[in-house]
Formats: sequence, structure tokens, C-alpha cells
Amino acid sequence: MSGIPAWKVAWERRKNSRKAQREGEAGPARKAPDATPIGEAIEHFHDRGDLSLGIPAHRSGTGRHDPVAARWVGSQAFRADIGMNNGVDNRHQSWQVEPTAMELFAEAVGADQTLFSTNGSTENVHVAMMAAVRPGETLVMARNGHKSAFSGLVLSGAMPVYVDPDYDHRWQVAHGVDPASLRQTLAEHPDAAAAMVFTPSYYGVSSDVRALADAAHGHGIPLVTDDAWGLDYSFCSRLPPSALESGADLCIGSVHKTLNGLLQTSVLSAKGDRIDTTRLSMVFELTQSTSASSLLLSSIDAARRQFQEHGEDMLGNAIDLAERIRSAVTGIPGLDLMGEDVLRHPGAMALDPTHVTVDVIGLGLTGYQAGDWLRERCGIHVELADHRRIMALITFADSESEADRFVEALTELAGAHEGREPLDLGERPVLDELRTETVMLPRDAYLGHTEMVSWRKAAGRLSAEMICPYPPGIPIVAPGELITDAIVDYLERQAAAGVMVEGAADESLAEMRVVAR
Repeated sequence: MSGIPAWKVAWERRKNSRKAQREGEAGPARKAPDATPIGEAIEHFHDRGDLSLGIPAHRSGTGRHDPVAARWVGSQAFRADIGMNNGVDNRHQSWQVEPTAMELFAEAVGADQTLFSTNGSTENVHVAMMAAVRPGETLVMARNGHKSAFSGLVLSGAMPVYVDPDYDHRWQVAHGVDPASLRQTLAEHPDAAAAMVFTPSYYGVSSDVRALADAAHGHGIPLVTDDAWGLDYSFCSRLPPSALESGADLCIGSVHKTLNGLLQTSVLSAKGDRIDTTRLSMVFELTQSTSASSLLLSSIDAARRQFQEHGEDMLGNAIDLAERIRSAVTGIPGLDLMGEDVLRHPGAMALDPTHVTVDVIGLGLTGYQAGDWLRERCGIHVELADHRRIMALITFADSESEADRFVEALTELAGAHEGREPLDLGERPVLDELRTETVMLPRDAYLGHTEMVSWRKAAGRLSAEMICPYPPGIPIVAPGELITDAIVDYLERQAAAGVMVEGAADESLAEMRVVAR
């Protein structure tokens, strides 16, 4: 015991509480829809003429030596890079700058709580998984998750039970999870602690989140959605309903993908009482940087304000532009546009038109070849290229001139390959043929004893890595799964085609990392 009387401890606590309240009232944070608390606090720091003798070492761009990076990012970027608890807020965080910004974001999207990530949606996927599922517990998870979800399995120690997404044979692509499939999987695994799905897909196809949430809630568990591509749905009535308003309990949204946050910005929003918010905050603190970037955080804050005020018009213009491109593409010979025909599938409820997906096999090309041609000949970089398609993401930042340039480039692409025989993709394995069983906890497989074996000897072994053709970054084989002959053959053909692979110890796929015997 310290010997300090209890009354004195209580008195000191009340004094500190009153001091924090006074500081908060006098601080720079305003809680109003037109406020940008983090950005305004950055401006307030410079207006005060304060001197920070802490990090960052570059003194927010005001030091003796100009940072070389200022040549391409500008001096204002360094000026906005201030310590969050050493200038933007104080060491007690009594100004409540970031909490106020997060509260405003939560109100804008209809959440009870929103957390800001400067390590992308990858961090938020990990946080969501660890908040919803304890080590060793069962997570029912859609098998078409981004690689961040599979790394989340490793970090969380959860045991996955995979539910297969609805496969579209016409387009050779997986959409979302059929709610009936989720209900059946949950009935077979009553011990599941949570369910997790990924919607919309990289191609802009949204699942029926309302039905999926009803299925999860019917079993008394939360639904977690990685809707990294759907954060803008909360700010425009012409887009599909957001996952949060459709009943999901914990939702992940990338600010840089569809709004105008800087790269690596993401939000994690919770609603309802199925998620332990204390555990959520503790896990988030476990994973976040202690030196979070005020520059990145301020861009989240500002994106919320701008899209809350103007999102309907900004995103509506993007939709109009995308529809203009779509109309033009239908008239270009050899190209096939992904449209609302995909909605015939139970795993597809809505299509975001700003994901303009074009099949190019009619030109005798793979999507990889078409993407390379557009980059090399026209200086156009598409968001995605796969074995038969390219996908261009049209955003609020694009104008008619960019749209026309893209259409002209597609016209040139078609003209340069006119008369070629359509590409014969041969017999490609469908989703069912590549599915395999999970034999070991992903955490144990990935972090346990492993060895490298030739790809020819990998069949029959347990994978200790995630092999992800990128994009979209969905593992063909995940840690703890049994490697089959079909998987080995598919990956070898992908490697021969020049696909980019992430997550593998040997990205040439000459060898594979497996659980040691």
C-alpha cells in the first residue's frame, strides 16, 4: 500500500477530471457535421505557433532542412504531419480530437462506434476477427476472402469453417454467399462464434447482406462484413444499401478505395450489441501504431465531411460516367461487358456500375495481356486484370475526358486485335474442383514447423502458406488446407501464364511451403 489516503486519491481524480473537461471545452475539436476535428486541430497547432520537441523528427516541415520527399508530396503534407498526442491533441487526449472525428463518422454512416485505421482495411480485418472470435473458436467464413482475412485467421487462432460463394460459370467468377448456404453451414456448426463475408466483390457484385445477417442472427451470432469496396454506399442513394444499414454488426470500409482518403485509410464500424465494444477497442489498441499518421487520419476525417455534404452528387456523377463508358463498350466488337445478368445468381443482389468489368477473350487475349497492352500503348493502368477480364474503377475524381480516353483505348485495343480467334481457355477447374479440406488450425500450420518441397511433391501435404493470385488476392490454397493434385496443376498453369502471386514463400511456385512431417 502506498499510504496515500483514499480521500486524497479520490480528490486528485476529481481534480484531473475537471481539468480534462476544461481542456476539452477549450480545445480545437468541434462536434458538428461541417467540422473536421483532426484537420482543424492541425491548423490550430500552427496558428498557436507551438514548438514540438518530440516526433516527428522533421518538425512538421518547419525545420532547417527541407525533406527531399517534399519535392513530390509538397511541403503542406509535412506541415500536416504532427504528433497526435504531441500537438494535434495533448498527452491526456483531453481535447478529444480523434474520438470526436470518429464519433462524427459513426453518425454519418449510422454506426454506434467507428474506429480509424492508418494501416488499411487489412488491420481492420484482423481487429474484427479477433474481436468477434476467441482462439480456437469456430468462424464460419466465406472462402472468397482477401488474403488479409486468412492472415487474420493466423493471428486470431480461429478455426475456419468455409462456406463457398456462389460460382458464376458464365463469367468464371465467384460472387457472394447464398444466404441458404450460410444457413445450412451454421446449422451444421452450431458452435460457430461468428460469420464473416466479403461484399461487394472486387467486380462490384453485392451479396444479400440483409438475408445473411438474418441467418447469422438466427443462430445468435454476429455477422462481420469486409465491405472494403462499399464504404461509398453510405453516401449515395443510387448505390446498393450499405452492409451496416442491412443489419451487419461489424463492417470494414476502405476510405481510399471509394472516398478520397489517402492510401492505407480505413474505418471499422460497429452497430448493435452482438460485438463486445470493450474487447473491440482493446484489440484495436493492440494492433494500431502508437505513432499513427495525423496526415492519414485527417484525410479520413475530411472525406467523411465532404461526402456527407456532397456525396450524393459526387458519386452520382461517377455513376453517370460509368454508365456512359458501359454504353460505349457494348458497341466495341470483341468485348463483353459484365452487367446485370449476374444478378440471376442467389449470391448476387446488386451490381455497382462503377466497377466496369470487360471480358476480352473475344479478342484472343487474356486479361493480363489486355492490361499490359493498355498500359504500354495507351498509358492506362486498370484496377484489375485476370485470366479473361480487365476491370476499371470509375470514381468521383474522373471526368468525361478520362472516360473518353478509356473508351478510345479500348477501341484501339479491339482494332489492334481484330480478326483474331477468340481465346480458348481450355478446361478450367471450377470452384468445387479446387476446394479442399481444412485439417489444421491456420495459426498452427503457418507458425509451426514447416519445410519447402517441390511443387511436384506438394500434393497430399498441408499448406503452410497462402498462395494468392493478385489481384484479387484470394488464396487458392490457405494455411492448414490439404494440397491436392488439382490445386498443384492449377497453380502451375497460373505461374506459366505469368500471374502475379503473393503470400507464397517462393512466388515462382517452383517450391511450396508445407507443414513438416
